[in-house]
Amino acid sequence: MADPPFTGDWPYCAYCALELLQERRASVAAQVEDGRMSQAEADASIAAARAIVMEWHWMLDPRLPALPARWGADQDAMLAQLQRLAPWARRQWDAAPENKHRRERALLVEALLWHQDLAGGDMPRIVHFGLLARRNPSWRWKIDPAEDAGIFRALGLPLRAEVLAA
Repeated sequence: MADPPFTGDWPYCAYCALELLQERRASVAAQVEDGRMSQAEADASIAAARAIVMEWHWMLDPRLPALPARWGADQDAMLAQLQRLAPWARRQWDAAPENKHRRERALLVEALLWHQDLAGGDMPRIVHFGLLARRNPSWRWKIDPAEDAGIFRALGLPLRAEVLAA
């Protein structure tokens, strides 16, 4: 079986994770206010979304130290959040199949879920790939300045030219 779309486009996956965190931060206050979510649930939800972004940040930036002990949320919480988001994003796309943004979002969230899954191992695919990229530079993402610069800057990651100039 082929991997889902976007699984090989790590910067876009990372940017999707960042957008999901920003959307989560914007939406939970209203959910707490109207009683759909407790403050503790909101805090846990934001922590899981932030942990997913941190994991992607670590994956894309080999200058960061070896694998952290924790991301700020455990693997189960991060996986559960993506398991809830993937079908929701797919329903959003199904409701407007001509909407290219919804299509891309659904496929990216599914790619995030695919990367977060343990796949029968003891670590999520994203962590496995990040460890491989640290040991083998050929696994590292090759930045295309025209395509990836905005994503890397949004994530707070330096472009290769900026690292070399520093």
